[in-house]
Amino acid sequence: MPARKRQNPNTGKWTVSTPGGVKGRGMTLRNANRQIRLLNAVEHGWKPTGAPARDKLKKNKGRKHG
Repeated sequence: MPARKRQNPNTGKWTVSTPGGVKGRGMTLRNANRQIRLLNAVEHGWKPTGAPARDKLKKNKGRKHG
């Protein structure tokens, strides 16, 4: 399910759509790109739990690099 974005020529805002319908309207380019990444992740099995993502720097805290 490829998500597509198109710009409204009158307002300059962006719309994100999939073959199943429009998923978002009137957003900035940055938010449209984020919406597309989110839709792609959900399609490929990611489940939104609300927990923050793990940070690799915090995971390796206290270890010496090199």
